[in-house]
Amino acid sequence: MDIRFLGVGEACDSQHGNTSLLVQTADRTLLLDCGFSVPHRFFSHCTDPDMLDMIWISHFHGDHFLGLPLMLLRFWEMKRSKSLHFIGQPELQDKVLTGLELAYPGFTRRLEFPLVFHTIAPDQQQEVKGILFTSAPSNHSLRNHGVRVIAEDTGIYYSGDGRPTEANEALMQDCDLVIHEAFTLQDNVPGHTSITTCRAMVRRLGIARCALVHIEYRTRIRTQQIREMIADTPALFVPEDDDRLSLS
Repeated sequence: MDIRFLGVGEACDSQHGNTSLLVQTADRTLLLDCGFSVPHRFFSHCTDPDMLDMIWISHFHGDHFLGLPLMLLRFWEMKRSKSLHFIGQPELQDKVLTGLELAYPGFTRRLEFPLVFHTIAPDQQQEVKGILFTSAPSNHSLRNHGVRVIAEDTGIYYSGDGRPTEANEALMQDCDLVIHEAFTLQDNVPGHTSITTCRAMVRRLGIARCALVHIEYRTRIRTQQIREMIADTPALFVPEDDDRLSLS
């Protein structure tokens, strides 16, 4: 499994793209979240319109899903023919189609490839095109689902936004990689996790590797302080846009 951090930032970070990950297995490609800035970053790596198989959306804040209209427009322009699968909460189909209609009125009927929507209930494992998804809600201002993804005997967990619940932590257990939002240094923003909480969680659960993403832009520039905070926890790291990891 190959992981590319298309973006590691939050909504207002002008130096980093919205947090999004491109997950590639031997025969499948999955995008985790698709905010405002994601399409341009995705298409800088994509020349094959049929490369992407599926998109997971954690929740419906703009920096996590409002890149979808441009994704669909560009795929149409590139003559995509293969169906595109969407996985997430029950509102996903309505949100995607409403967003596309708002961005490009009347364009939905011009699409020449099928859009297929899958709803995943919390704590229930579902297979989509050979990849196993299990999700659980976190504590966020808008209903958000963290997700465990298993493919090729490799497991990753992606938080989306929000403070982790016991159900989220259960999904992280035994994953090869956890990607978790860490908005601030301490827990002082409701509905968001902190670097301090992630550090404690990683140590308590014995998480093998944990990428800290979606760090608030004024916090992220405090690089020395962040380094000092995580220095005693080697499992923690702060990726940059376009970083890649290979898991096996």
